[in-house]
Amino acid sequence: MKTISTSQLRSQTRSLVRTLAGGNSVSLTYRGRQLAKIRPVKLTNGASADDPLYHFHHVADQLAKTLTDREIDRLVYGT
Repeated sequence: MKTISTSQLRSQTRSLVRTLAGGNSVSLTYRGRQLAKIRPVKLTNGASADDPLYHFHHVADQLAKTLTDREIDRLVYGT
């Protein structure tokens, strides 16, 4: 884990952002003592690979017709 002091934080913010964007955590110190741990946020697009809506465009292309709401629900949710 990279360590950075509060004074370095002010002058090296861009470097800190690159470190976090790379998925690495940073330890922040103040007067030689650890003050905080800064961790990157785990980003997701909100859809898992098994989400039916993630692959819905394939089903829509195969059917090539206008669907009712009920038909869409049946295809997506199996109801």
